[in-house]
Amino acid sequence: MIGFFRKIRKKLADDNKPLKYIRYALGEIVLVVIGILIALQVNNWNEDYKESLAIKNVLYEIKEDLIQDKAELERNIELRTQDFEAQKRIIIVLETNSSFNENVRSDLGRIHLARNVFSVSKGYGLLKELNLGTLRDKELRTLLTQYYERDIAWVHREYEDDKLEFENFWLPYVRMHFKEWEFGDYAIPLDYSQILNDQSLLTATKVNGNNINNTINAYNSALKTAIKLIQQLPE
Repeated sequence: MIGFFRKIRKKLADDNKPLKYIRYALGEIVLVVIGILIALQVNNWNEDYKESLAIKNVLYEIKEDLIQDKAELERNIELRTQDFEAQKRIIIVLETNSSFNENVRSDLGRIHLARNVFSVSKGYGLLKELNLGTLRDKELRTLLTQYYERDIAWVHREYEDDKLEFENFWLPYVRMHFKEWEFGDYAIPLDYSQILNDQSLLTATKVNGNNINNTINAYNSALKTAIKLIQQLPE
């Protein structure tokens, strides 16, 4: 294309001999400038393409991460809901001095537990390295920030609260008052009558019930955002 412009410029210069060299010089300058501008534009197109491709690949990875997170959250919501129902039944047992049976044994194995949610955030980490601001879709950018910076952070805070109670209250209590205990499965007290009359256990179990409810709310919030993101991210 530059050769085409050069032929036109030479023809115009030849038509007026006194201005030939001036036109020639100016024409060369114009051609150089055009060449530079074209080169810069091509380079910008290449850089934009590379950036667009990198973001696209990262978004694919984020989607795969979110699909795993969704399955993990759904599994934990089901488990924690079952734990919550078991805990409510144990509160009724403690308040009514009910007799010990297989159901009580099973429910005692599900109270005061801490169940971690393993979230995958490798793709989001890569996007932050690329610079989150390069993602032009503002709504998608907002949702990603909401999920990883707010929702998952909330999930982990609730787990830490559950873990704190589990380690500081429940495990020492189990070691002192139970002859058998299996995480999430069953528990057999050394003295069932002592368990029934332990006001501290009843109070702690009620408090922990509120914590479980908050944990389930955090899981549901994260799941809702994860589903939105999965729907918006490219196939």
